[in-house]
Amino acid sequence: MTRLRFALLVLPSLVLAACGGNQVPPAQNYATIRGRAFDAATNLPVAGVSVTVDTILTATTANDGTYRIGNVPIGQYSLIPQPPPAYSAPSQGVYNGSVAAGEAITIDIPLSKLP
Repeated sequence: MTRLRFALLVLPSLVLAACGGNQVPPAQNYATIRGRAFDAATNLPVAGVSVTVDTILTATTANDGTYRIGNVPIGQYSLIPQPPPAYSAPSQGVYNGSVAAGEAITIDIPLSKLP
């Protein structure tokens, strides 16, 4: 019976100790990039645009053309839009910039419809 009591006392301590490892940094240590992809000629939203930040974080625009990418590490970033087959990307192709902790920035992406 003492082994059972010992196990019941030690097991919760082990579980608590295991939870004390490396933690995910708080959300304020990251930034958010959001925006809208739209047809440059008509200003209508474009759905299905893949938006990638630093080749790791991705989002796809919704029916209203909006996207949101959270947990962007602070510092320098590169944002690359990949439009659907009927559209071409902006002439610069890549949006570079930097973000601070807790910052939310907006990057709108104008697209050109292919002939």
